[in-house]
Amino acid sequence: MQDKAYREINHRILRSTYAPGDKISESLLEQDLNLGRTPVREALIRLRRDGLINIVPQSGTYVSKINLSEATNARFVRESVERKVMVEAAAVASESDISYLNDILDKQLAASKNSDHEMFFELDEKFHQYFYKMTNKMIVWNWLQVTNDQLLRFRWLRLKVVQLNWDNLIKEHQKICQAVGKHDPEEAERLSINHLHLMIDEESDVLEIFPNYFI
Repeated sequence: MQDKAYREINHRILRSTYAPGDKISESLLEQDLNLGRTPVREALIRLRRDGLINIVPQSGTYVSKINLSEATNARFVRESVERKVMVEAAAVASESDISYLNDILDKQLAASKNSDHEMFFELDEKFHQYFYKMTNKMIVWNWLQVTNDQLLRFRWLRLKVVQLNWDNLIKEHQKICQAVGKHDPEEAERLSINHLHLMIDEESDVLEIFPNYFI
């Protein structure tokens, strides 16, 4: 039950259901999650350790604002690792691998047309994760997730900025998939770097829409 409480609260924070700066309480969470006080309390201890909540004495418990410095550093690490993963993926990709990736992209396009933020985001993660699976680097992927919370929160908000077109993300995914399918490691690496550089390119747009969500 503690794990269930942790996963659900974590998910709601990463998706801004509980937005940065929101005040939350054990009683609110117990009601929202239909769980008892003990698992909720234990989950909050873990989330505080993760840097996702702050406890202010004499005031209450708040969802932490997004630490832009941590998100930027997480992006740097992700880019440094993933560009090499793409090089390896281009060397080992099979027809079935490319078919699987194209299936993800078809579903992502459908999610975009339906403005389904949740599905689009999950498919985006699934697309990138598969390259780590292809190259036997799932331990690396799982390690990246440990340091990825602030970046994930930024990326989720990015999807909510209307003027930042989702189609551009899909097109970049398609180009990466094509380069890997053609066994072109240099192009796959170049495209990966450009794709993961989007956070820097779009940072000001996100900050303009959600100025109170960041520190």
